[in-house]
Amino acid sequence: MKKMTPEELEQFIHRELRALPPRKAPPGFEARLQAAVEARLNQAALSPEQVEQLVARELRALPLRRAPRTLESRVLAAIEHRAMIPWYHKSWSYWPAAIRGAFLAVSTGVAGALITAFYFGVNRVDASAVAAQAGERLGLLTKAYHAAEWAAGFGSQMFSNIPSLWLYGGVTVVAALYATFFGLGAAAYRTLYRNN
Repeated sequence: MKKMTPEELEQFIHRELRALPPRKAPPGFEARLQAAVEARLNQAALSPEQVEQLVARELRALPLRRAPRTLESRVLAAIEHRAMIPWYHKSWSYWPAAIRGAFLAVSTGVAGALITAFYFGVNRVDASAVAAQAGERLGLLTKAYHAAEWAAGFGSQMFSNIPSLWLYGGVTVVAALYATFFGLGAAAYRTLYRNN
């Protein structure tokens, strides 16, 4: 059986202790602490280190907090539960050394075999056969590409046959129409909605 490491045990106990309810100071502790601090302050000006030491002394005088009755049984139950977990359900560091070595050897062999198979597979491939098969499967896409290429060529040829004066004039007319539209829209807004 694998036992918990000291760090894991410490973390588990720390979690259990943090789950405990906060302890209460004994009756009159706050008044005694306040009186002690005031008495010291009245005697002379204390440095921050001296005040810290005074408070630490008073806190150390508090009685120790008792652990709940169930804490020990819960810690031991957790340790037993951890010990019963099989090694293959734990992280890599808990695996036996022989199994770790075998796993490394097998995984290295599988990776090497895959790389070798890929290398030999790529060298035996006929590129022209792959291109021909891909062309058959992607025939619709190639037809669409050729149609788009023809449309682009036809459009550029038609566009080059239009005189430049007509092009500039058309762009100017369209710009003037947009400006008129926005101007009329702004005037209508001011007339209809601003007065209301």
